[in-house]
Order: sequence, then structure tokens, then C-alpha cells
Amino acid sequence: MNPTVENSDTRSKAIGDDELADKAAHGDDRAFLELYRRHRRYVLTLVVRTSGRPEDAEDLVQECFFQLHKSLGSFSGRSQFRTWFHGIVVRVCHSATRNRLAQRRRGDAEAEHMDEERLESHAGGDGRDLAGQHALRDWIQSCLDKMSQQHRVPLVLHILAGMELGEIARILAVPEGSIKSRLFHARKRMAICLQENDQ
Repeated sequence: MNPTVENSDTRSKAIGDDELADKAAHGDDRAFLELYRRHRRYVLTLVVRTSGRPEDAEDLVQECFFQLHKSLGSFSGRSQFRTWFHGIVVRVCHSATRNRLAQRRRGDAEAEHMDEERLESHAGGDGRDLAGQHALRDWIQSCLDKMSQQHRVPLVLHILAGMELGEIARILAVPEGSIKSRLFHARKRMAICLQENDQ
């Protein structure tokens, strides 16, 4: 292995997200690309689980990183970069959901058709996914899709992102007690949904 490449990889791993964010805020494109490399896969998973729309996931991921790039100057380091970035991801997903609901209220036939395609995809209608590898993921996603965002988002952030109640409360600007209550109801709904699907 080329020692220069190895040393470069070691250095990039040694630099924390906060420092990379600071460098990126001051125009260092390599630092921003490193943030993208580190967080893209995770953001993709979070976007799919939070928005419930796999077909829009790549566009939403790009929007998340676009908003990150625009907002880097406001990152003060008072919270961890990851927590701060989660707030951006959640806002992007909320905005996409509001736009989708607005389309539905206007009777946008195309939006309804896309939802039908998504449901068919979850049922395995497109044939691209191997059922054995993806059945559980799709099963869980179908249960998340049935939840309101009020319950889905805290559950995804807590279970998938491993975030504590206080972090979630800060991101969503909701009292911690409300987050605890939402998580309780979300878990209950998830358990009922999974039981129903198992029958």
C-alpha cells in the first residue's frame, strides 16, 4: 500500500467532525467531501426511515448536504456536529412531507400514483430486491410508513441514530417529556403493526 495514501487516510480519521465542519465553513472543499463521505450512508438510511419514501431518498440526501453546506457558518460547536446535522436532516424530511401533503390536498394525481408505486415496491412488485434479504427491512418500513411523523421521527432518531431523549428534544424543539411519550406510543404502534403483519 502507498504510505502517502495510508498517512492521508489516518490523518482524515484523526480529524473530528467539528474540525472538519470548521474547515469546510472556511472554504475547504476536501473537508466538506470528507463530511459527505463519513455521513452519506447514514443520512441515506435516516432519510428513508424518516420520510418513508425510498424513491425520493437520493434527492433528499442531496438536499440535506446542500442545506449543510449553506448552514456550516452557523455551526458554533455548542452541540456535537452529528446532533446539529440531524436537525438539518429532520427539517429537510419535514419540509418534503409537508410539500407532499400539499400536493395531495391539491389532488395531484401524480403524487398519488407515486405513493401507489411505493406501496407496490414494498410488497415486492418491482422484483429488484431479493425477498430473503429485504423482507424484514420492508416489513419494518411499512410499519413506520403507517405512523405519523410525530411518532416516526423520534423513534427513528432513538433506535436508528442511537440518540438520547435530550438530544431528540433539542433537535425537534419539543420538551423531553413529550419525546418520551411519543416514543412510548411509537413503540406500541410498531409492536402492534409487526404482530399484525406476522399473522
